[in-house]
Amino acid sequence: MPAPSLIRSSPEPLYRQLAERLQREIDTGVLAPGSKLDTESVLMARFGVSRVTVRQATAVLHKHGKVVAKRGKGTFVLGRVLQHDLDALQGFYDALRSQGIEPQTRLLEFSPDAGALDEQRPVALDLPVRLQRLYSVDERAFAVVIGYLPTEAAALGEKRAEHLTVYQILQEYLGLRVARAEVTIRCQRPPRAIGKLLGLKTSEQALVMERTSFSQDQRACEFMRIHIVPERYEFRLRVLGALELARSVHRVSLPSAPVPIPE
Repeated sequence: MPAPSLIRSSPEPLYRQLAERLQREIDTGVLAPGSKLDTESVLMARFGVSRVTVRQATAVLHKHGKVVAKRGKGTFVLGRVLQHDLDALQGFYDALRSQGIEPQTRLLEFSPDAGALDEQRPVALDLPVRLQRLYSVDERAFAVVIGYLPTEAAALGEKRAEHLTVYQILQEYLGLRVARAEVTIRCQRPPRAIGKLLGLKTSEQALVMERTSFSQDQRACEFMRIHIVPERYEFRLRVLGALELARSVHRVSLPSAPVPIPE
């Protein structure tokens, strides 16, 4: 028997009715983040619809960021899609809190000198202090942050670093005011250790955001690399006038060696 929520006499197509029904179950928690949708065959029997209708409905959910299809495993409910406004000078943690989201964080490393020998740090930047942090929302890991800081930050110590964001360390502890930042974003396969922390398969890619912050005297005071689970995060940018993407395209060189992460 078809579910009563699907009305065949309605002018609204069956696939949209099905998509709305499944979205309500996601929004109300009946289908929790990370849970697997019923198979196509089960949904066909449950709602009395064709395979084409089921596929059209799940395509709508995928388009709106509600589900993700994993090859060989099925279709899974996504958690909240997090957003980061690039037109505001704010830290990664603050970008989440501005949306009313309180992420869970775990400090993986705070080293006073690991950054000095780290080949992933831009050579021109004298930022030897390295910290690494894991971010989670709804108890699901979604980002690994690797930050490089000036020598003076070493005196902060691991215990205090655990409770301070990178921008808080710069501004409140070192007394440096961030005047501007340069940001690049790309998609690539993360180092194996980072992929493992994020629950990604070796073949899956992550969003990679790199940020270099400059103090008022134009000195680079911080470099950060963030690996993010792509289906859970999106960047937004507001511009005045036309945004000419083709004119902005330029060649970049990608890091060749993996970033060490404590197991």
